[in-house]
Amino acid sequence: MQLSRTPFRLLLAGPIGLAFSALAAHAQLVAINLNETATFGSFAGGSPDGVTFNSFTNFVETITTGTSSGSPFSITFTPLFGPANVNLNIGTLTTSRFTFTSPINPANYFTTVPVILSYDFDHNGIVDLTQDYTLNLAPYTVPNGLTGAAYSIVPQQFFGSVAINGSTYGYASVVADSAAVLFDGSSTVSTIQFQFLSTPVPEPSTYAFAGELAPGCIVVLRRRRHASCLAA
Repeated sequence: MQLSRTPFRLLLAGPIGLAFSALAAHAQLVAINLNETATFGSFAGGSPDGVTFNSFTNFVETITTGTSSGSPFSITFTPLFGPANVNLNIGTLTTSRFTFTSPINPANYFTTVPVILSYDFDHNGIVDLTQDYTLNLAPYTVPNGLTGAAYSIVPQQFFGSVAINGSTYGYASVVADSAAVLFDGSSTVSTIQFQFLSTPVPEPSTYAFAGELAPGCIVVLRRRRHASCLAA
């Protein structure tokens, strides 16, 4: 009597497929719980210059610089802290925003200021990554007479590796809308975004799950072979 192999194959394929699906699903996301700090350095030019809450973690910080007939030129740094799940290799994490706001007829604003961004990606109180940036401002005039200020955010490091929750990932970061012109009375927003590029090693618990399935499959295989021998 020949026993059908189809039920056994389905029985064996089911748990093995489930195990590998669990491994794949586990490896597709990286869990983030972000703390972020911006530390602005010394201004080149500009009077007066100031920063609110400089180097405070998870605080909105506002730079004011120069003079005008109304409010001064301002740059507001907004950290986007808290939990997030990011798809590895394809997902994007936006970590902060810089909002540039130009008054009418700004004057005496700074030309450059450095800023260090410090990231704690897993909320454990330890800085996982620091990046240096330079913010630049310059006067701008178009041929028809409109005036404004040209700005740029220049990163000094934009790729590397970082440890998050005990796993090491490659990363690449970009500044969206990193350079533009603000005409008098206008505002614009730049954002800093990350993509994580490598896959962490699955946790031991995931390996254990796959390991628990294996003995059951072996037992089924032995019982089937035993039944085949009795039928013969």
